[in-house]
Amino acid sequence: MGKKETTGKALQDIGICILLVALLLCAILLSATPDLYVEGLIMLAGIFLAVLFASFRLTPVAIVIAGLQVVAFIAYKIYMSVAMGDYIEPLSFGWVALEAMAVCGAVMYVSGLKKMQLENQILKQQVEELIMIDPLTGFYNLRSMFMDIQTQISYAERNGKAISLMIIKLRYIKELKSVLKKTQYDDVRVRLAKLVVDTVRLEDRVYVIDEEGSLGVLLTCDRSGAKLVEGRLRKKLDDPASFDGIAQTPLRVEVKIGSLQYKKEEFQRDAILLKERVEEEVEYDICDIS
Repeated sequence: MGKKETTGKALQDIGICILLVALLLCAILLSATPDLYVEGLIMLAGIFLAVLFASFRLTPVAIVIAGLQVVAFIAYKIYMSVAMGDYIEPLSFGWVALEAMAVCGAVMYVSGLKKMQLENQILKQQVEELIMIDPLTGFYNLRSMFMDIQTQISYAERNGKAISLMIIKLRYIKELKSVLKKTQYDDVRVRLAKLVVDTVRLEDRVYVIDEEGSLGVLLTCDRSGAKLVEGRLRKKLDDPASFDGIAQTPLRVEVKIGSLQYKKEEFQRDAILLKERVEEEVEYDICDIS
């Protein structure tokens, strides 16, 4: 990655240097041939047009424009020399080299910029894949949950312990988002996560598993213990004061909860399958139980 990044930056640096030198030479050539001032302005305008298209990553168009301008310029010079007998100023052919130089510099700069953007995008994706913490709540995320499930499964199998996975999802997400500002909805997510953490035991682990506010809870108990935790959660979340201060009017937040105990013969250490089955249980939670 470091080598590619240097290559992209080097292309940018070389390209912009070539372009700036070409434009500087254009100015010098224009002032050195005052008798051909109009001709020089036309060539300079053509160079700017080709560079403009190159800067928008339309390299074929830029090359075509530069090529046509060079061909037209040379044909015009030959015609004026042969048909009209005009003297050809040798310096005027410098426009041909400067046209190619300017377009080449612009194309190199844009290519380097494109490489840098691609590398940054790949780097950003790699960083996101390594992130284990939800930035809003500060709790561990879904990736971390899958890793911990595998660890807990191994521990439970060695020691004959039970573990269960619980998933909590907000009800009426669209309705909540329609009446709350984004910051208020984020506050609901944070408040919900903190309420769950305060309710479960210290050895139980809480994870933020999506951007909608869904939570996963890895419990060190069997299915009946998970049901007891679910009852405590519903009681706390049903308290009207649980979400006070988020909106100007009283806010009622309802959730769907599902849980399953891990069984080796059913899940075969497959954390993804376990999560999917628990999510099915969540969808079966039609109504809240007081």
